[in-house]
Amino acid sequence: MSDPIHIRLANQIVDTLKSICNHDINYIDMQGKIRASTDASRIGDYHLGGLEAIRSGENIRITEEKPGSGMRKGINMPITHHGEIIAVIGITGEVEEVEKYAYLAQHITQLLLREHELDRKMMNRREQTAHIIHRLLNNERIPEEYLNSVLKQNHIDSADGLWQTAAVRVNPRCNSKNLSLLEPRISQAFEQTGSCIYTFRYPNEYILMTKGDPAGLRSFAEKYGDLLRIGIGTREKLTRQHLSYQAALLAVKSLPAGKNCIMFDDLDLEILLAEVSGTTADAYVKRFLGPLSEEDCRILDAYFRSGMSLKKTAEELFLHKNTLQYRLNRIREKSDYDPRVFREAVVLYTAMKLCEIGG
Repeated sequence: MSDPIHIRLANQIVDTLKSICNHDINYIDMQGKIRASTDASRIGDYHLGGLEAIRSGENIRITEEKPGSGMRKGINMPITHHGEIIAVIGITGEVEEVEKYAYLAQHITQLLLREHELDRKMMNRREQTAHIIHRLLNNERIPEEYLNSVLKQNHIDSADGLWQTAAVRVNPRCNSKNLSLLEPRISQAFEQTGSCIYTFRYPNEYILMTKGDPAGLRSFAEKYGDLLRIGIGTREKLTRQHLSYQAALLAVKSLPAGKNCIMFDDLDLEILLAEVSGTTADAYVKRFLGPLSEEDCRILDAYFRSGMSLKKTAEELFLHKNTLQYRLNRIREKSDYDPRVFREAVVLYTAMKLCEIGG
């Protein structure tokens, strides 16, 4: 069979075994060539003892060095994987000394092989999942058998039911150290939503598609408010997640100041305002809020959040009702719009919302 051991893994094997027995270790491929060794001078040499171990399937003990043969004292052990010999591990030294490490060396090598195989399977699963998500986001047709296979790998029975897509945007200023700490926590938060698939999209976006409940992402977002922003889309069939993704992106774009997670279903006016161009939004805000001070905007914010109640606004801002009336009159004089008149209040409220969306 072809050699399944990458050179990096071969080096890991010889270095690991060297640390245990303190003898030089050789990894010998199926052609009898030393591919990795703790004795760098031997890499690339042919090893007749290794070839003999491959052909016989038994440990080969070399008690005498044979000049010109590439063999030194030691033991050469065939390594089997899935019932087939795939390589030979050689330990250099007096046979009586190194032979006691033979079983341990074979066992450790097989453990490293299994670990490598699991990592490779996990990588294949991640690549296939990323491919499926990419095609779903682009509304591309996916063969049902292939889709079900990938879902099964992710422990999901079927594509039935309604799914939601969440887009997690990591702050571009997040350094590599913070990102490496954040990534496993994002994966853990995704897994906690229930039946799901997810992937990372370069340069700074994680995509989750779940049949479970993504509402738990809110509490996760609260912990990492400076590092990420999360938008959660609409519930759709799995094959229509491109629509949910677009809704999730709109939700991210509509996030008001001070928040970093929102569901599309929580939006109302923001659905329209998020589509307003930056230039238009800036012009609108400048026209209607430009004449106002920060204190004026703070009063408007509290006034609109209270449902335009003078009593509640005054209580929140610790102002006398007459003082609040005076401030609202000043806002009317500065902006030419009276926040106590519904139609004119809508104009000011819209400007405030555009300010929030623009961050």
